[in-house]
Amino acid sequence: MRAIVYSVIATFVAASAYRFPEEDPTYYCHPEIEWSSVPPRNDGSDAHLERVLVFARHGARTPVHDMTCWVGDETRYTCPTETFYGFVNSPSGGYSPGFARIRGKRGVLPGDNCILGQLVDAGVQMHLANGKQLGAAYKDALGLDDLPSEPQVMFRSTDVPRVFESTEAFAMGMFPEIMSEGPSNLSIIIPDTERDSMTPSAEVCPRLNDALDTFYDSDEAKDRVQRSTFERAFMGFVTGRPDDFSSNDPRDMEPLYSGLYDCMTSHVCSTVPSEPKNVPLGLGTSSPLFERVEEDATFWLNNRYGTTEELRRLAYGPLIGDILDDLSVPERRFSLYLGHDTGPANSLTDTLQLKWMDSGNACAKYWPPFGTLLVLEVYSDNQARWIYNGRVASVEAIDECRGRSLCNYDSLYDYLSTVVPNEYECKGIPELKHGDFRGFTH
Repeated sequence: MRAIVYSVIATFVAASAYRFPEEDPTYYCHPEIEWSSVPPRNDGSDAHLERVLVFARHGARTPVHDMTCWVGDETRYTCPTETFYGFVNSPSGGYSPGFARIRGKRGVLPGDNCILGQLVDAGVQMHLANGKQLGAAYKDALGLDDLPSEPQVMFRSTDVPRVFESTEAFAMGMFPEIMSEGPSNLSIIIPDTERDSMTPSAEVCPRLNDALDTFYDSDEAKDRVQRSTFERAFMGFVTGRPDDFSSNDPRDMEPLYSGLYDCMTSHVCSTVPSEPKNVPLGLGTSSPLFERVEEDATFWLNNRYGTTEELRRLAYGPLIGDILDDLSVPERRFSLYLGHDTGPANSLTDTLQLKWMDSGNACAKYWPPFGTLLVLEVYSDNQARWIYNGRVASVEAIDECRGRSLCNYDSLYDYLSTVVPNEYECKGIPELKHGDFRGFTH
């Protein structure tokens, strides 16, 4: 096996210059902290900006998986940035002091005071920079006040600390005056997890699990697993975890690949406070296997939802329905949806088949980096524009918008409407029981 390993490494090692940012193996890490500035609209139109919607991923974080990455891993993590908790608007106590969270002796990650999935300082910097950048580009153009308030401005987050902390950092960057405000005057929408559509959810759409099972049993899923057999055997060998990588069940691929990719990136990313930054031989960023792991991890985590129309509707449709409702609020000018690598950005890049105009690469092909920023601009001339991580993207899913920097807003809205499932599609037709028609009259 050792001879095979060295042969594989020799085959994989290659040097290349990256023409576009997404082709760099460390693109996921977002080492530059700040994306390119919002590019101007260069079609000569005098139309003014009416709405901006932003779909983002939280900033850099520590690993989220409680697992052994590989035998002999000695990496440690250091987190000077901490989380604090409190309450507000209590009839009895007003609002509480902010208590910093410390993990005590029951922590998972080796090192100083880091917890699983914790937002780190580079992650705070990313969204401070995002907020400052979009504030400079859009506050005056949209006529936004110095302090964000509904219905003009809407912030939405999932109920995960690293996500709402990223939202807070974004708000600090875009609206610096909020630092003088108390929590009673600032609000953020955080739905109950069981009802949150920000990421694909079988609790929101129970039939999603049935659709996934159908996909896992398909020839497409089985063929993809079969093609990666040797790749997984190699990964099992170099990590010292051969049993973990021996499964050929498509249902095991998402946790297997996303877990390994989380391990690899948390070790090599300069934006994750880990030392030493060592990975097993053959899994470094200079090896094409690093790219293969990202490709397979991205497919099993996100792109599986785009393999059928039914999966796309059940996975992405509920969030898209929320977005269409948001677009119907007349006073709304700016909306921020901040979530995870599984959504909200991916729900739109995949559904609309967004491609960067400069590289021609499909945006959904790449794992959304830390601090990902997908922007939708809506103009007074009924045109819409998408910008993904600082670069304009075209909507390839709509014929008239392919290869163009602008897309007709009505066409975009109508297309997105076709992806939204109804209640029966999500939950199935309810089973009628004896007595259900009691009291029914014509």
